[in-house]
Amino acid sequence: MVEATQRPRMSNKQVAGVFKATGDLLQILGESRFVVMAYTNAARTIDGLEQDINEIASAGALRDLPRVGEAIAEKIQTLLDTGSLPYYEDLASQVPEGVVAMLHVPEVGPKTVQRLWRELDITSVDALKKSAEEGRLRKLKGFGAKTEERILKSIELLSRRSDDRTPIGSSLPLAENLVAGLKTATAEGVVERISVVGSLRRWRETTGEINLLAVSSLAEQALESFQNLPQVAEVVERTASAVSVALVDGPRATLRLVEGEHWGAALCHATGSQGHLAALDEHAQHLGWRLGESGLVALTGNGPRAETGAATDNGSTDSEESLYESIGLQWVPPELREGDGEVEAAISRKLPNLISLEEICGDVHGHTTWSDGKSSVAEMAEAARSRGYQYWAVTDHSIGLGVTRGVDAEALLEQRREIDAVNDEYAAQGIDFRLIQGTEVEVLGDGELGLPDAVLASLDIVVASIHSGLRQDRERITERCLKAINNPHVDVLGHPTGRLLGRRSPSEIDLERVFRACADTGTAVEINANPERLDLSAEHARLAVGLGCAIVINSDAHSIGQLDLMRYGVHTARRAWLCAEDVFNARPLDELLALLKRNRSGRSPK
Repeated sequence: MVEATQRPRMSNKQVAGVFKATGDLLQILGESRFVVMAYTNAARTIDGLEQDINEIASAGALRDLPRVGEAIAEKIQTLLDTGSLPYYEDLASQVPEGVVAMLHVPEVGPKTVQRLWRELDITSVDALKKSAEEGRLRKLKGFGAKTEERILKSIELLSRRSDDRTPIGSSLPLAENLVAGLKTATAEGVVERISVVGSLRRWRETTGEINLLAVSSLAEQALESFQNLPQVAEVVERTASAVSVALVDGPRATLRLVEGEHWGAALCHATGSQGHLAALDEHAQHLGWRLGESGLVALTGNGPRAETGAATDNGSTDSEESLYESIGLQWVPPELREGDGEVEAAISRKLPNLISLEEICGDVHGHTTWSDGKSSVAEMAEAARSRGYQYWAVTDHSIGLGVTRGVDAEALLEQRREIDAVNDEYAAQGIDFRLIQGTEVEVLGDGELGLPDAVLASLDIVVASIHSGLRQDRERITERCLKAINNPHVDVLGHPTGRLLGRRSPSEIDLERVFRACADTGTAVEINANPERLDLSAEHARLAVGLGCAIVINSDAHSIGQLDLMRYGVHTARRAWLCAEDVFNARPLDELLALLKRNRSGRSPK
């Protein structure tokens, strides 16, 4: 257990959260826009860092961070040194606790909260809900029935969000850090096998507590090392074979130990889901077995089980593959284990050959310092190449977005010269890598695009995305999207629903109509791999492919580190049962360019 005198170091995420909350409080209290932006910009900088903020502070380099002035740097240092920020605490004392809680309602920002508090004396989420239900919010200028309806939907979204559910983009890195930390903290051989299990192993969008399963012949040493990891705040429960802990920054985590001979069955059971396990057990029983956490147990005699072959006399299995083979099944990838027909497909050995990260040839949606990215064209190119990609698309935001610096026609010409120079340098070195130029063009409120057709026609690829007006009614936002899709220069529809997991609900867009239009026009549909979005979801991606759409999986990287988010998109595609042939950017560049909408007529070959 962490000693009482030892204060765990704050993570980048925690520090960024304090500064974002400070900016929110300042806005609620009516502070000037420039002061508010100082804190929100600092929060963005810290959240986007690829180096530990503690290391930067130790090196005396906080003032070197972009958008961090002397006063902010001093406050960061105070927060890191003491674990608290008096300035934030003073601001929080001036705002009722319930008012701050209203900021957790998706799509209710600080300005709205300020007006609700100051003008209607609403000081809690419950009071906000009651006022919306009674139609009292429309007393505010600019508020109407639709605003009240939207706020009620947002409160419902908040209430559905269980406190013990964490977005995978937060929980998976935590789990992986725990695994790495345990391996580092123990001598070689103490932890013989270890795996993340549960919904995290199935790559669900949100997860409950972190669950780890391991094999160790030195149980006491393994459990003791786990509970003494620096990420651990306190031990919640300890038994001879398991320990549950509360983390400094994240959900509860549990490490459970099993015998090596039972690894396969225990791993399968711990991974789930309940629907998958029920289907497995039903199939096993038809063959005369009962599936348990320790393996397969014969129900009657040796008759039916003799046909399956692989089980040992006591039914134990040391791998998942042998467990599935023991009952005559093709091994089912964890992403498919949702009780949605995967066992039936495994019986007939017709599970798809799911796409893998290694099959992704390039990323066709990413940003540089030409808009709101943090790295230059050359830096992003080299980072993409180092990850084994054959190509990377520079798709900075177009003008028209309104919330970020965007590129116009003149800037795109300058950017093209920079891209050509990078490509020429690679060619001179005999390096098989290429940048292609595109844009993430903004779909405006009426469906027009943020750049003229003549400019779009000069680019290699065009991703069209909606960032504003996401609360338009179903018909209006759908027609707006369809107008963009039917533009002959639009190749990809970016993050189609506009959702942010746990923070912003999807738009009311009619996805079936949109997918049919994409299939008809040859517009590819994006799985945006950023774990804050994962848009499309696995369910919608499966629907899109079923309706004839091609898919692209993009990281939407705004920094070098975000290129690694691609894995979230790939696993979302695997949850959607997708294969490499379903994904455009699992193809070499010449094939990708040949299949883009601008270079052909009609639908793409599948």
